[in-house]
Amino acid sequence: MPRPLRIVIVGAGVSGSGVAAGLVRAGAAGGFSAEVELVDPRPSPGAGLTYAAGGDPRHRVNVPSVRMAAVTGRPAGEAGKGGEEDFHRWCLERGVLEADPAGWADGLHYPARSVFGRYLDERLRPLFAAAGPVRVTHRRDRAVAARRLASPQGTGFVVELAGGRVLEADALVLCTGNPRPELPGVLAGLAGHRRVVADPWAPGALDPIGRTDRVLIVGTGLTMADAVSTLLGRGHRGPLTALSRHGLVPRPRPAGHAESWTDFAADPPSGVRDLLRRVRAAVADAGRQGRPWTDVLESLRLQNAALWAALSADERRRFQRHLRPWWDAHRFQAAPQVARLVASAQADGRLAVLAGRLAAASADDHPSGGGDGGGALWVVHRPRGGETLVGRTYDAVVNCTGAGHGASFRRNPLLAALAGQGLIRPDPLGMGVEVDGRHRALDAGGRPVSSLFVVGPPTRGSLGEVVGASEIVPHALAVAEALAAS
Repeated sequence: MPRPLRIVIVGAGVSGSGVAAGLVRAGAAGGFSAEVELVDPRPSPGAGLTYAAGGDPRHRVNVPSVRMAAVTGRPAGEAGKGGEEDFHRWCLERGVLEADPAGWADGLHYPARSVFGRYLDERLRPLFAAAGPVRVTHRRDRAVAARRLASPQGTGFVVELAGGRVLEADALVLCTGNPRPELPGVLAGLAGHRRVVADPWAPGALDPIGRTDRVLIVGTGLTMADAVSTLLGRGHRGPLTALSRHGLVPRPRPAGHAESWTDFAADPPSGVRDLLRRVRAAVADAGRQGRPWTDVLESLRLQNAALWAALSADERRRFQRHLRPWWDAHRFQAAPQVARLVASAQADGRLAVLAGRLAAASADDHPSGGGDGGGALWVVHRPRGGETLVGRTYDAVVNCTGAGHGASFRRNPLLAALAGQGLIRPDPLGMGVEVDGRHRALDAGGRPVSSLFVVGPPTRGSLGEVVGASEIVPHALAVAEALAAS
């Protein structure tokens, strides 16, 4: 009998645990065996950064619990492989929805994100611990380097962990998730200032902010909404100001389920202008027929891979420059509880949302800077559509600009090592790792690297929207099926 396939998966969030669970399923179906090393320093697989335990309970999933998809090994719902409705059943069984005001007027529930992490942990642990042809080992460590395994086939890898262990793999799967946020260029000079929160996702990041502090939040997306929820939940009484180029906040999620309604992929547009024109026409038509605009957005979400593939590299760049903020504000809608809180804070003056660009920043309320990290902050911005600069003093600045995609190769030693060998390269938009349509990494020459796969947010520039669990799951299963077929 051939030996089991050796597979190393780097990252045990939704992407990595999804691939591992898909491999377990493939083994249970017969004809496939593997030794899977799931490398991640976190205490349990599944949760990743987004759904980690200990997160603020005010941070909620922005998809109803009946629609939260994951690969858990449990019986799937109507959607087939995703396991939809299992999370909702789990919440009902454990009284989560009774203990937490997660419900809304339409009967849908939006639990805390950390609850989804607990659910994943409970479902995945026995799945990975079960005896079978595919055995999963969770290595609580970090992968810091990898190189091609010297063999006649030249298809394997040697993976080095921070703790000193070395793993040999026939296949390597990169599931590194979203990179940590990075301060925008104007704020880079304030890095290390104790009142500048570079990474709001870090545990306790907002703790240094006092209840009466004047706070500038850079970015107006879902991360901003999380920060506002945390601060107001702690009794913050000082003025909050949120700034982004367009001043767009996440749209509230309308009542009821969104249902796909329009077919854009049958004849996908090759240009961004044509795509925008067709979307606007579809929204107008939906309104005339009494359907919500979210039905059109649901169609775009489900068909985004085909639509993204139809755009040239130049058109994709045009989308990033001009449409990305609008897409994000509509696509990543806020959970009803969060949307209501943000709207209420705006209405009563606790939160001001501004549109503009950062122009300058310095410490100690003085344009020359030179602060010791304990004083006030002077920040200048240019309002959108205006020429006059506006300078204000703040006690704290919170960076909510999202994942630091542009720094992923520089800050991740594993990606840097693979890129240094020419085994991977950044995608043309600088959002992650470039892959082909089968999730295989492309080398420096643009050729697919056999047995080197990438799943999840790092593929966003190549494959389209791959950030939510519902988008990641089918990608994870596709890679698991490809590995099993090999």
